[in-house]
Amino acid sequence: MKEPDQEELAEFEIPDLREITENGDRLLIEVTVKSNGIWVIHKNDPDTRFPSDFHADRRDAAEKMDLYTGNVFDRTNGQMIRKFPQKAMLLVYRRLLASKEPEIQSKLAQRERFCFLN
Repeated sequence: MKEPDQEELAEFEIPDLREITENGDRLLIEVTVKSNGIWVIHKNDPDTRFPSDFHADRRDAAEKMDLYTGNVFDRTNGQMIRKFPQKAMLLVYRRLLASKEPEIQSKLAQRERFCFLN
C-alpha cells in the first residue's frame, strides 16, 4: 500500500513470461492469461536497504523485487520466493530506460550492478 509521502517514480507490469522474447521485447499476444504483477518504484521509500537500494514494491501482492537481480521477496517475512528470468528483467530495464526521473537514471547508469545485463 502506498504511503502518503511516497511519490511514485515509475510503475511497470511484468506480463506472462511466455509473452517476452529473450532480448526483453514483448510479443503481441491477443489474450494475456497471467500476470506477474504491477510493480512501483517510490521516490521516498523508507525501506531502501531491503531488498536493495533500487527495488520495486508489488502493488497487487505483498512482494518486493530487487531490481539489480530480479529476486522477489515476501514483504512480510523477507524470504526470497522466486527470481525473474533474464528476459523479464531486460523488459523491466528497457522500460525504466524511458524514465525521465534522475533517480532512476542514476541507478540505471550503474550497469555493472545489474546481473542480468552481464
